[in-house]
Amino acid sequence: MSKRLVRIRPESAFITLENKSGIEVNAVLQNGKTYFGILNSVTNEHLYMSDTRNHAHKIALPDLFEIILDVENIEKVVVPK
Repeated sequence: MSKRLVRIRPESAFITLENKSGIEVNAVLQNGKTYFGILNSVTNEHLYMSDTRNHAHKIALPDLFEIILDVENIEKVVVPK
């Protein structure tokens, strides 16, 4: 059975997610801490998201290990190789 999860490396985050605001994401940091919430926006330097309590988080891309998405939450994500 195939999995629906897509893993995005921080260096591909802006290209892959720049127009995908409103989707659910898991942001896994280099230290292992994970944030779950709704993607607000992504720039070349930061990922902006709101958690389930509607607290805003600004995460520097170098602090990220990976971003995990469920394919069911988005129409199509093209992950650069």
